[in-house]
Amino acid sequence: MKVFFIVCAVLGTIGIIGLLVMLTCFRVRVNLGFTLPKGKTIPFEKFIPQSIYGFMVFMAIVGYVGLLLLPLDLPWFFLVPILLMSGMIVNFIGSYLFLPAFKDFWGGKRPTPDLLEGTDAVAMENISGEGYGRVRVRYLERAYTFDCISVYHTDIMKGETVTIVTGEGELLFVQKQSEIYEILKEENV
Repeated sequence: MKVFFIVCAVLGTIGIIGLLVMLTCFRVRVNLGFTLPKGKTIPFEKFIPQSIYGFMVFMAIVGYVGLLLLPLDLPWFFLVPILLMSGMIVNFIGSYLFLPAFKDFWGGKRPTPDLLEGTDAVAMENISGEGYGRVRVRYLERAYTFDCISVYHTDIMKGETVTIVTGEGELLFVQKQSEIYEILKEENV
């Protein structure tokens, strides 16, 4: 149990110090790439840390919950799943409940898809024709990030400019700007 105590103390300390250093000194926008397919009702990908901030919070929670549960003298095979689940639950609560509220408070209310129709956006990553991706939209001098789908199921490359056609909730439907002219040519033929 002494090794478990040391591991939990080190994880918790590294997580808290890393989070404090990142929040006070600089902004890091690193996506760790653990994105899962989008869930229909519950976004399961929000349980897994998606950024370096989420990973630091995960480490801190696992470490400090481990220190809290240490006096119970539970065997390690009970403690490890409890610690992993506690880290995942805190990540879910943080990214699904607190992060949108913080973004609304700090950055203003997010624009609805109706307000963004016809607006240009920039792809933040390569978006396959059959999958999801993210775009950055500038609206009223602020940048917002939205999930998106290609309307015509074409591949969109990172950095490419797209036009927002419509959207539902937090999901936008986008098309390449070159596709607009191709559609007009097809209609004339």
